[in-house]
Amino acid sequence: MDRRLRSARSHVFEEEKAAFRCEMKNHNRKTKVLFICIGNMCRSPMAEGFAREHGSDAVEPYSAGIHPTGVVSEDAILVMEEKGVDISGQHSRGLDDVPLDEIDIAVSMTGYPAKDLLPSGFRGRTVDWDIDDPIGQPLSTFRQVRDEIEEKVMGLLEEIRKAHFYSPKI
Repeated sequence: MDRRLRSARSHVFEEEKAAFRCEMKNHNRKTKVLFICIGNMCRSPMAEGFAREHGSDAVEPYSAGIHPTGVVSEDAILVMEEKGVDISGQHSRGLDDVPLDEIDIAVSMTGYPAKDLLPSGFRGRTVDWDIDDPIGQPLSTFRQVRDEIEEKVMGLLEEIRKAHFYSPKI
C-alpha cells in the first residue's frame, strides 16, 4: 500500500513539474490584445494606451478600426494626457494592419460582437464592451468614456495576469 501511495504521489509530482515547465516556457510570452472600435480614432487608441501604460509586463496591445479614419482624435490625446498616458504617437489602423493570426484576445468596443467583426478563422478569445463613441461630444464625455475604458482595461489586465500566473498552458 505504501509503495502505491508513493508511486501515485510521484506521478502527481511529475505532472505538476511538467505543467510548471510548460507554464514557465509560456510565461515570458505576452498576451496579444487587440482593441477594436469603428474608426480607431478615440476608444481603441485610449484602450491601447492604457494597456501599454499599465500592462507592459503582461500584454502586447494593438488597436484597430473597422473603418479607420487615419487619425487619432486630438480630444482623445488630450484627455489621455490628463491621465499621464501619451497616445500622440499612435496612428489609426484597420484590421488588415494588425497580425490577427497572432492575437490572443480581441475586444470589441463598438457595441457589435467581436466575432462578427473578425475573419471567420479568428482563433483568439473575443470580448465585447459596449462603450459609447465620444466623437463629436464635449470633453466631459471624452473623460467619462476614458474613465470607463481605463476601468475595463485594468480589469482585463488583472484577469490576464492571474491566468498567466495560475493557469498552466499545455
